[in-house]
Amino acid sequence: MTGERKQTRRKRVGKAGLLSAARELAAEEGWGAVSVRKIADRVGYRAPVVYEYFESKDDLLFELLKGGFGDLARAVRAAREDAPDAEGALYAVARAYLRFAWGSPDLYQVMYGLGGVPFAASETWEEGQRVGDEVGLAVEEAMRGRGKEATDVAEEVLALWAAVHGLVALTMAGRMEGGEEQAERLGEKAVRDALAAWKRG
Repeated sequence: MTGERKQTRRKRVGKAGLLSAARELAAEEGWGAVSVRKIADRVGYRAPVVYEYFESKDDLLFELLKGGFGDLARAVRAAREDAPDAEGALYAVARAYLRFAWGSPDLYQVMYGLGGVPFAASETWEEGQRVGDEVGLAVEEAMRGRGKEATDVAEEVLALWAAVHGLVALTMAGRMEGGEEQAERLGEKAVRDALAAWKRG
């Protein structure tokens, strides 16, 4: 293959193609089995081509992570804005979060350090905060709608996130007997319990 043809083919694959190849491999084999060499093989190249776009496998994973948090933040925002009222928005946000995880489990694992992905929370805080900010708006509106002063929104967001993320992690680990359906029911229960507590407060 001539240099010109190689260059043309590389442009066709590009960064997006390498990211897609990594996700395909993860879906088939798990993130622990994904390597730069396997990503290159998947797109028909040798490993050095991957390094033209990414410094390392971790660099590639971080690119996926940033995109994933952006996608999730947009999904949560759309769910909140399309809901008919503040309480409905909180339920919609929880459903959007869970359905993002079900629809992109490989991406969710990268975002939250599951399935052998190496990132610690401190390394991804800024990206994850974009989602937390969107959830916080829904929580604040629902709290005020229930007559509770919205002074501890960050803690309420963390409590809800712990519940919903826990449901995702358990489901992905095969520890949720009823699978995604049970996780969604329990996610709605977490929202319902929060709303009831705010009413009492």
